[in-house]
Amino acid sequence: MLNESQRMMVQTKGVVVGRILIGLLFLASGLGMLLTQTPTGVAAYFASLSLPMPVLLAWLVILLKVVAGGLMVLGKHVGNAACALIVFTFLTILIAHRDFADVNLFKNLAIIGGLLYVMAFGAGRWSTN
Repeated sequence: MLNESQRMMVQTKGVVVGRILIGLLFLASGLGMLLTQTPTGVAAYFASLSLPMPVLLAWLVILLKVVAGGLMVLGKHVGNAACALIVFTFLTILIAHRDFADVNLFKNLAIIGGLLYVMAFGAGRWSTN
């Protein structure tokens, strides 16, 4: 499908673009929780799931998404950021998306797969590390 030079381009530039896109997913989601949904709304959702300390948890989730997503976009500490986001995403599956009919379960599994690639390949050539 791809010739050798195309494959090399994807292995260099594609790694960077993929990392940035996955980082943007979490960064935008965290900012959305902060600015659109509001932490109070996020906490109410967490309370509806019977999670403990929903206000504190809402702030921790927002902070994680913004900081780890931002680090991924910037190409800094991507291994640690990806690891934290893998744990977070796996926990969301266990807490809120356990039904195999829920497309979000499979979306989150795919995100974990992408984050594993980020951990395996690192930040790529355009990182600020």
